Amino acid sequence: MNEKTTRGRARGGRRRIPLTVKWLAPLAVLGLLALWIPTTDAWVAVRAQMRAASWEKEEPRGPDNITPRMEAVRDAVKKEFGIKGDLGCYREDGGIAGGGEHPLGRACDVMLVDAGGKATGEDLELGRRIVEWVRENADEYGIWYVIHEQRIWSSRWPLKGNAPMEDRGSNTLNHYDHVHISVY
Repeated sequence: MNEKTTRGRARGGRRRIPLTVKWLAPLAVLGLLALWIPTTDAWVAVRAQMRAASWEKEEPRGPDNITPRMEAVRDAVKKEFGIKGDLGCYREDGGIAGGGEHPLGRACDVMLVDAGGKATGEDLELGRRIVEWVRENADEYGIWYVIHEQRIWSSRWPLKGNAPMEDRGSNTLNHYDHVHISVY
């Protein structure tokens, strides 16, 4: 046998399996299965990015000027936690440099205490329960990220966990008085 391949043998004497059309379907199935089987951190990250890319872009609509996806999340949070008042969703300026997701109709704030205050006791526990619920339901509702207590969790980077954020200078900007929820 020569150095390259002859008669189905590859270098080193191993049998070479020809890649034919009949192998494409099983390989595709294995590739897809690998996306759902949590084997490594890399696969978790790849799956997260693929889920993020699967959400179609939505435009704001209706009198609330939010996307249908954000409307579904807003309504589900209100129902789940018995919140009677409105959540702060659409804002023209967004409240931060660059505007953020509020002007795009893809974000809502769940106020826990008066603006500028700092949630404690039952209000703080409510905020933490909302964050946990959002994280648990991220795939179902198309949650992109949630911010509370100067920490951010993103469905795009689930392995980073609830990561600390830089100090933005106030209880409101650091999300101590509310939970911020953004969707794709």
